Amino acid sequence: MDGPLITAWTIRLALIAMASSLVLRMVHPWCPLSEGFRRGIWTAGCALFLAHIAAGMQFYHHWNHQHAYAETARQTYEVLGVRFGGGIYVNHLMAIVWLADTVWWWVAPQAYRRRSPWWERGMIGFFLFIAFNGLVVFKSGGLRIAGILGFVLLAVVWGMTRHWSPAVVPHAKPADR
Repeated sequence: MDGPLITAWTIRLALIAMASSLVLRMVHPWCPLSEGFRRGIWTAGCALFLAHIAAGMQFYHHWNHQHAYAETARQTYEVLGVRFGGGIYVNHLMAIVWLADTVWWWVAPQAYRRRSPWWERGMIGFFLFIAFNGLVVFKSGGLRIAGILGFVLLAVVWGMTRHWSPAVVPHAKPADR
């Protein structure tokens, strides 16, 4: 497999893992999969995202951050009409946050379960913002359609879980809520 395919498929699989993890977080009271399984999917997504960044730096930018910044600015200008390369730093921030969150879940799972819902919401909102821009704003064709469908699926699952009560599900335990 060549560099562009590695770069493309690592982000596609990372986004699929992220979306799967988000769905599992939302439906957990109704579909009580083990924490280890859910953490494994989140971890796989994080690892794939880190691999995507490494592949992009290797195959597109030759480990030259100035080149990555300039290329990001060029792409942003083509799509939005603004020459801004700072999106590369936003991707790096996402990698740091995702890695920190993953390590936290592995190292201190009890503390992780007690974390503020605001952390969860903020982090997920940030990740979805990045994913939306990467899939819908900056892509076209089939990737844009797949991105839109993915976001519609997440919205439908989110909407459904807001209107169903875990109490009506026989296997849902109060601690799972």
